[in-house]
Amino acid sequence: MPSQRHRLSPNMLMGILLSAWGLLNLLQANWTELANDEAYYWYFSQHLDWGYFDHPPMVAFLIWLTRGWIGGELGVRLISVLLQPVGLYLFWTLLRPSKPSRRDAVIYFLACFSLPLLQVYGILALPDAPLLFFTVVFLWAFKRFTEHDNWGHALLLAVAMALLMYSKYHGALVILFALLSCFRIFRSPKFYVAVLLAVLLYTPHLWWLYTHDFVTLRYHLVDRTNGTGFDTNNLLGYLFILLIAFHPLWLYHYGKGLVHWWRESLTGIRRTLFFVLTGFVAFFLFASLRDNIQAQWLLPICFALVALLCDTARANDRAYRHICTVSVATAILWIAVRLLVLFNPLQLKGELWDNKADNHALARLADGRPVLFMQNYTASCKYRFYTGGQAYTLPYLYDRDSQWRYDDSDTAFTDKEVLVVLNENPYTDTLLLPGGRQVEYLSLPNYKPLRKVWIEAATPLCDTIDENGLLPVQLLVRNPYPYDLYSTDKEPLMITFLYRIDQRHQPEHHYPLTDTLHAHSDRNAPPDTVCLMVAASSLPSAGEYLFGFSLRRNTLRSCLNSERHLLQIERPQGRIVIHEKERRSFRHQPTLHDNETL
Repeated sequence: MPSQRHRLSPNMLMGILLSAWGLLNLLQANWTELANDEAYYWYFSQHLDWGYFDHPPMVAFLIWLTRGWIGGELGVRLISVLLQPVGLYLFWTLLRPSKPSRRDAVIYFLACFSLPLLQVYGILALPDAPLLFFTVVFLWAFKRFTEHDNWGHALLLAVAMALLMYSKYHGALVILFALLSCFRIFRSPKFYVAVLLAVLLYTPHLWWLYTHDFVTLRYHLVDRTNGTGFDTNNLLGYLFILLIAFHPLWLYHYGKGLVHWWRESLTGIRRTLFFVLTGFVAFFLFASLRDNIQAQWLLPICFALVALLCDTARANDRAYRHICTVSVATAILWIAVRLLVLFNPLQLKGELWDNKADNHALARLADGRPVLFMQNYTASCKYRFYTGGQAYTLPYLYDRDSQWRYDDSDTAFTDKEVLVVLNENPYTDTLLLPGGRQVEYLSLPNYKPLRKVWIEAATPLCDTIDENGLLPVQLLVRNPYPYDLYSTDKEPLMITFLYRIDQRHQPEHHYPLTDTLHAHSDRNAPPDTVCLMVAASSLPSAGEYLFGFSLRRNTLRSCLNSERHLLQIERPQGRIVIHEKERRSFRHQPTLHDNETL
């Protein structure tokens, strides 16, 4: 028999298993095309900053680390892929018993491998990958600090909190619920020093938020909410996520493990995990009463669920055999799904397939011309990634806002011919892409950007008029470009009123511009004043509308040139009452700088 010292230790076995999983993820990451959001975050990495419209900067930084020296999809995903096995091994060191066995290692690995969310977010370059990794780093630092209150561990805790918050704002919930699990930490002066240091480390992002009108927080907390109040579908959808995303066959074991935890006087890492699990579930249960919940928001509870499975299997041989059997079956299923995604024998359509072929077809059509995408904020990112060509997404009231708000690269297209894609104009041509998707396009000569022209109401949009009357609207228009803007017979310039209610678009109303918008009116001269008389018949029916102004020329679809106004329109007894409830666009108004050229 081999001597005891030559037997494979549980830690070595865990390292081998996680390395094999990591290698599988590397192969998948290299041969799978980018998802839409991955291309969007790759676009972030082209312009490193301390913050972005949607997220803190960690995901962009991780992509930036490797995109320059490793090409293709793997260059985007490499760091995210490597973080998972390292993070899972670190969590194993927190969770394993004092004298672990190989059985403990096997059940831990199988529990992790069976969770759907850990499969998905071990491959894709999304903010959730660093969120998972730095959640483990924080738990590790938190455990060290609560066990040994010294300055070294305080420093580690501070760095872990800052890195977690740089990854995704959901990290704040991890920190909050972990702190609630250990009230004695609030009696430690070193803890407050750690918090202060974490805030100092986070200050660059806080400053970015301040200088950009806290746009990221307001987008997540206000703009992206559906605003419809309680909806049973949101609650049911959340319960469905809890059932499916964390493996429905483990529900019994989760429940049994929670009962065991509840009866015990939990200490250490399991007490922290219990608070994180119950805190996240309760927090998003309450949030589901108002809004739709996405599965990845619950990612940090994966660690608590793995701990529940491991504890249940360790305490009961029957549970161990059941978990192993189901996990192996699940592993086979996941491998089949990975092969399906990789080779696509069923010719499925989606964002992971046909990106190269579709975008190269667009590039051939563009023939060197810049491409303007009128809707999809990720389409321009994929076009840039797969073709290296010039592309831009014009912001639009009816689409979600994005980082393109702060991108000035469309000024380089001035007076050039551009290809406009995804334009719902009846005079456009159509192109059938290799992937089967049909896009509409038109060729636009002598393009002049209008996006950065800023329109604002001189007074709040509040008035009462007769149903046959006229509503006077006075607008202040700032033109930051170095050229005058005016209407011509061939290319009329119009101010457009845009309305949306309950996610439905309303008819647009256009008002021809008769005055010239003078160059540099944002800094060298007062804004131009435009007075419009709006007919009551053009106002929509009663309701609450998301409303905005747009400057539109010819066939080019309207981009948003103003704040988003929330209007309440009422029609009592032959009258129309308009009340502006709030302004919901919180973006920083961009301006051209003196050193920018066109």
